[in-house]
Amino acid sequence: MSTLKQQVYCALEDIYAATPAAKATGLALIVLICTNALLVFIPESALGNAFAYDAVRLFAAASTVVFFLEYCARIWVADMVRPQLAPNRARIRYALSLMGIVDLLAFLPAMIAWFVPLPSGILGIITLLRLVRLIKITRYMRGMHTIMRVAKRRKHEIIASFMVLGLMAVVASVLMYEVEHAAQPEVFDSALTGMYWAITTMSSTGYGDLTPITPMGRIIGWTLMALSIGLVAIPGSIFSAGFVEEFRNSNDVDEEGID
Repeated sequence: MSTLKQQVYCALEDIYAATPAAKATGLALIVLICTNALLVFIPESALGNAFAYDAVRLFAAASTVVFFLEYCARIWVADMVRPQLAPNRARIRYALSLMGIVDLLAFLPAMIAWFVPLPSGILGIITLLRLVRLIKITRYMRGMHTIMRVAKRRKHEIIASFMVLGLMAVVASVLMYEVEHAAQPEVFDSALTGMYWAITTMSSTGYGDLTPITPMGRIIGWTLMALSIGLVAIPGSIFSAGFVEEFRNSNDVDEEGID
């Protein structure tokens, strides 16, 4: 394995073990990702002259090329990231992974816009897709890695808890629609409106724009709020237990290394 490939791997996947040049490359990618995300919030009207407008367009184009090269580099070193797989299979696994799709969206829509005439609405969506690039920075945050490990280890419990919450929201929304529609048809005009009310009630947001006025509707609302106090906290409890376990395992590993 060439030294160049090892340093490319370190720059992209293990910046803490990289040489100064590779570490500088990794840090430059982080700065580029953050800068591109910030550019989304700069309206074209704020670019007062042609020079500023052209500079931003040139920077966006250069960023797209850099993200394309980064994607190619990640394809190249995918066999090092997943050494248990054959090289071609490791590259396919990366390309189909969530982060692989994020990396693809970071440059492909903008490149398509270079060669295919698109309406202004589609171009606006492509501009907003720059925010996808911000997800790329999670690779360099160890805390995000911990969150991903916890979510992966506790995925069955998390999915089950959200399914219970979703079922409760669906039942409450249908009941509320059936009870309140006759009394205020312009407010609870569909089950989807009931779903909106159920979610805002369960999350304790309570905007106040939808309020039951019938006795049965208020009973349903009170019951949903009472159940939500305990059930909405379940996903948070699962994550908390997972974090405690993860940190305990990390401390055990650190203590074994010291010994």
